[in-house]
Amino acid sequence: MSPDPTPGHLFAGSQNTAVLRFPLSPALPIPLGIAAPGGVTLATWAFSGLEEGAAGGPVCLLAVEGTPGGDLTLATHFRDIPIRPEPRTPDVLSAAERALLARALLSAGPSGLTVLAGLLPLIETALAAFTPAADAPTLIPEASGYALTGKDVPHALLLRSEAGWGCARVKRARLGFAGGPRVGLVLDPLWGTSPKSARAAFALHAHGFVPLAVRAA
Repeated sequence: MSPDPTPGHLFAGSQNTAVLRFPLSPALPIPLGIAAPGGVTLATWAFSGLEEGAAGGPVCLLAVEGTPGGDLTLATHFRDIPIRPEPRTPDVLSAAERALLARALLSAGPSGLTVLAGLLPLIETALAAFTPAADAPTLIPEASGYALTGKDVPHALLLRSEAGWGCARVKRARLGFAGGPRVGLVLDPLWGTSPKSARAAFALHAHGFVPLAVRAA
């Protein structure tokens, strides 16, 4: 017998994206993908409320591309979990949940950039808490795009200018060592505002992200 669907909350983003939140069972099932319905894919996920005494208990947050019109079946390492989502307004998401969701989306890799665009309004306030470390790489404006100090090459940059947020894929990268290691980046804008005149930036890697120091043009 199939178990009754777990009740969940659905937070709609733009561009056919959404966040689904549902209670997490003690088995801590690891999300692997969306088994049903077709047309809905899992971009990334996060667990929230695992610390002792957390309000609301542990929950799972799923960032998905495609909006389920009814029940959804999540494939996990433990078993398939049927979920019955009910629409909720985004202001129900707590600050802690937004921060965890932001970390997951920034670390989702190249395939997660479309979902990041659609869900950016849900996590924008959380991004301000991710400040560059004292030894963070520096993003330097150049005629052809940007240079990034150090040797690491991100797959994309998330940039904030006076006009708002934008995302650009790293089209080409060239490593040089004059004056210290730095990577020259040629960018391919994907969505949002122009990548010029950045005031804040994140280097997005396949399994993580780095808040960058930004040098003024």
